[in-house]
Amino acid sequence: MGVHCVSCGSVLPAGARFCPSCGHRVEHRHDERRIVTVVFVDIVGFTALSEQADPEQVKNLVDDVFERLAGDITGFGGRVDKVLGDGILAIFGAPIAHEDDAERAVRAALAMQETVGVFNNEFELDLAIRIGVNTGEVLVGEIRAAGDYTAMGDAVNIASRLSGLALPGQVVAGNDTYLATEIAVSYQAQGQMQLAGRSEPVATWIALAAVGLPGKRVRRRGDMIGRDTELSVALQSIESAFRSERSLFMLVLGEAGVGKSRLAEEVASNAEKSGAVVLAGRCVPYGEANIWFPIAEAVKTALDLDGRINEDPAVASVQLSDAVIGLVGANAFETVRIVNGLLFLLDISGPLDRIEPKRAQDEAARSARMSLEALADRRPVFLRLVDLHWADVLVLEMVNDIIERMAHKPFVMMATARFGLSERWTPRPGRHNTVTFTLDPLDPGAAAKLATRLLPEATAELRAELVDRSGGNPFFLEELATLIDTDGIAGAAALPGTIRGLIAARLDRLDSAATGVVEDAAVLGSRGITVALERMAEARGVEGPIRSLIVRLVDADVLEVDHQAGIWSFHSDLVRDVVYQRLTKSDRSVRHFGVANYIEHTYATSATSAVIAHHYRRAAELDREMGGVREVPSDVADRAIEWIGRAASETMATERWDTAVTLWGQMLALLS
Repeated sequence: MGVHCVSCGSVLPAGARFCPSCGHRVEHRHDERRIVTVVFVDIVGFTALSEQADPEQVKNLVDDVFERLAGDITGFGGRVDKVLGDGILAIFGAPIAHEDDAERAVRAALAMQETVGVFNNEFELDLAIRIGVNTGEVLVGEIRAAGDYTAMGDAVNIASRLSGLALPGQVVAGNDTYLATEIAVSYQAQGQMQLAGRSEPVATWIALAAVGLPGKRVRRRGDMIGRDTELSVALQSIESAFRSERSLFMLVLGEAGVGKSRLAEEVASNAEKSGAVVLAGRCVPYGEANIWFPIAEAVKTALDLDGRINEDPAVASVQLSDAVIGLVGANAFETVRIVNGLLFLLDISGPLDRIEPKRAQDEAARSARMSLEALADRRPVFLRLVDLHWADVLVLEMVNDIIERMAHKPFVMMATARFGLSERWTPRPGRHNTVTFTLDPLDPGAAAKLATRLLPEATAELRAELVDRSGGNPFFLEELATLIDTDGIAGAAALPGTIRGLIAARLDRLDSAATGVVEDAAVLGSRGITVALERMAEARGVEGPIRSLIVRLVDADVLEVDHQAGIWSFHSDLVRDVVYQRLTKSDRSVRHFGVANYIEHTYATSATSAVIAHHYRRAAELDREMGGVREVPSDVADRAIEWIGRAASETMATERWDTAVTLWGQMLALLS
């Protein structure tokens, strides 16, 4: 399907230097190992249609239905990888990852089934599609002969086999997809099924329907830990706002999983106990046609119409009129005006559909504001907006307008967002008060307390390992707790898709230069000296100052740097794990060899023997797995054995027997 932009995923014209859709500079990424969700769509009835209709008519119909299905795929953030006769292969998670690619894939698959139904009704046809969805690791990159960006791996084959198991109109998912989406999608167990070409049966699931809003994660609940200061400040600020009737806007910023929503829920609960009316709206990343959705949800609750608005415009107008009269107490003319604005806000057909859009938007904002003002005249109002970073710019403008116009009301709006929001919006200053919280990961003490609550029976060593790898991120802590066993925490390959997706999405926002530096860092380890990153970048031919790229990685919450000591470290071990696992084995081997070779010929001392041995060993092991890597010398195993021997001897001289046994074992593995 051609080369795609690494920023927005759009197909690029041949020879393009910049993406015509988003303006991003065209960058050709090297091959990567990624966790993706593959969707395989097979059209049923195509052969019968070909027998009965003219070839030109068949071609036009197929083009039409494929275009609509492709629209569902891209609308949910996926990419059409191939069109295979009467089938489509789509990928979610490459070249751009989202934190919920598996969920997006299943939602897209269900939407495609609806699309085919609409298509059949339009053209009086009897087409059907069978869809297989599977999540797993693949190798993605450009095929050198054609330049096409594609995915290869067993996960693709399984998706194809799953589509063969599906009945017409069904979506069949593999077990990994099910585990990643069971909270967001309702399933029917299909049991263990035998797939062609596989020796063991696999668990399969029939996807029935999506449940809840996109982008919502279910978290374990319990007493909030480590946020006492923020909670105290928030509650004092709210009390002051309600008492003085001076509106307040509170913005909670932080990385994904750090606990923004948990803090907002606790604050909302306390506000409700104090007598305030609590309203809520959630911004969603996709799947909602009404851009005003988060504000609309809050206004419906304010009007006591939550979930009870009829879609018929005439009936909805009557419902809204009764609610407005009861709440606002406006005259007949004003009531009609407010109702018309609310119809537009709720995405229900009405008179404002036929006027200039900007004027209609202003009327909708006015109606929302008047409803909230009327409610605030009766009781204090607390409005919570979740995930504001996903809000449309028009919603952000309405937020500014509501806060400013409610300046002298007992009104508090609390919004949660990721740091990216500040790049495109900041709250407008005015006569209201503003409080901004920046949530960091939990400090070691609070993280340890959370780990104890999650795993009260685990050993102190296991809980410490959990805290170290999570970097203090509460969501990561909770997800990693599910992996704890008697041997510790499973490796990166077994990380929950939720964690890998969150980290992969963060990494995909980096440009290729910064990505190269963080990949070098992952090969070096969890921490190291800044000079080492500079030398590795120079060896790869990177031009310009590396320090600026390191600063960019710090700003992206990928690395942390102690500038005085010249030491960098990963934001968490999980970030390092995901970065390292995305490198191809050949690339890992080359970089490990480069590190070992450089240290051997520059800094080789007794203190560095173990480091040299480690990197030569990893280069040799990966070289052997790949059957030889072109850029790695054939004697890499000999070098590894030599340096492992040196390191083992030095370790024995200091009587570190356990370490020596490990090193001798590594040498024997290479000798075998």
